[in-house]
Amino acid sequence: MKRLPSRIKSLSLSFLQAIVIFAFLSAVADWWRKPEPPVQMSSEPLHLLSGETLTPALLSTNRTAVLYVWGDWCHICAYTSPTISRLAEDGIPVVGIALHSGADEHIRTYMSEKHLDFPTVNDNDGRLAQKWKVSVTPSIILIKNGKMVHFTSGINTYWGLRTRIFISDLFY
Repeated sequence: MKRLPSRIKSLSLSFLQAIVIFAFLSAVADWWRKPEPPVQMSSEPLHLLSGETLTPALLSTNRTAVLYVWGDWCHICAYTSPTISRLAEDGIPVVGIALHSGADEHIRTYMSEKHLDFPTVNDNDGRLAQKWKVSVTPSIILIKNGKMVHFTSGINTYWGLRTRIFISDLFY
């Protein structure tokens, strides 16, 4: 077996070091941006665009659910929202919170044009996000039995989120 030239070994090591540094910085950023759920979060009514009302406790009884804070103006959300929609299609309970995204009809039209299919709350004035102290979009909050069990922000993959949901279902 041939030995790799030291230059290639050096590049491989540098690439691995970059991945570790990126993962560490990502974890620090999530810790820094982590929202603070309101004290009565589990019973906080969420008024969906469909006219239905539910609570985080009801949404997440004995299973992990996703609260997804996004905006139609958020460029990163344009990449993350289809992933969230796929989670909903696969039976994961999801509620989107459309932050500062306009009137109900505008959000419905936007979601239809982008083929996004998950229940959504219109948080046009930002009060709900402010209650949760959400400071960045997209924010993905995993809840189980009405309590926040995990948080992440930014671009996420389908399988990365499925793994986090699986772990939350096992340990919380």
